[in-house]
Amino acid sequence: MMLDLAFSRHDVVRRSASSRAAIVIDIMRASTTIAMALHNGCGGVIPVRERDEAKALAETLGGGVLLAGERRAEKIAGFDLGNSPADFSRERVAGKTVVLTTTNGTRAFRALDGAREVIVCAFVNVSAVARWLSRSGLDVMIVCAGRRGQFCLEDAVGGGMLIDRLLRVFDGAIVLSDAARASQILYAAHQGDLLGMLRDCEWGRGLTAGGFGADLELCAQVDVTGTVPVMRDGRLVAQEA
Repeated sequence: MMLDLAFSRHDVVRRSASSRAAIVIDIMRASTTIAMALHNGCGGVIPVRERDEAKALAETLGGGVLLAGERRAEKIAGFDLGNSPADFSRERVAGKTVVLTTTNGTRAFRALDGAREVIVCAFVNVSAVARWLSRSGLDVMIVCAGRRGQFCLEDAVGGGMLIDRLLRVFDGAIVLSDAARASQILYAAHQGDLLGMLRDCEWGRGLTAGGFGADLELCAQVDVTGTVPVMRDGRLVAQEA
């Protein structure tokens, strides 16, 4: 298995996800939110880039659709939900389709043309994603959403955690790119205190200042769900590892 990593959605253009399993990681908060929404019975999450695109799609789909999204961490005016994992409870999302637009995470999906599979990973489902990938046997491109197209620490650490878990469960040889090895090193440096890392990193400080500090505690949880969000016909649906 060949395993590469892109430190932002712009980096994918130089590396290419073509014919690989592409793993989108946006720890704070889109990946965590998507995984927990599907864990709580959401029928599917459709990631879109812009708010107007989200509104138009929701109108086309009709009943049973929730509009969710944020800009500058705040819920978009007129939308049903923001991007806090706590908002996507079973009572709120079970049986519903969620159309989601976020500043960073949902934009990463646009860079994945040609990928064989598109999967979402966060700390909350990292071991399940590793087991899914191990069974697939596909080469892997981990895509860190980053922040505003730039590197962010938490997503790189998330990539390193996924690599760590995959090395434990895959029976064959795994060849890591230099970027993947760097991500491994970052995870090793922070694995003992993931919440502290989230609180200290740039975007974690921004979320805390904006009143979303409680979300960091949710995003720091590890392996609370076996749900693997997998793209099928333009929407992310739940599969089990």
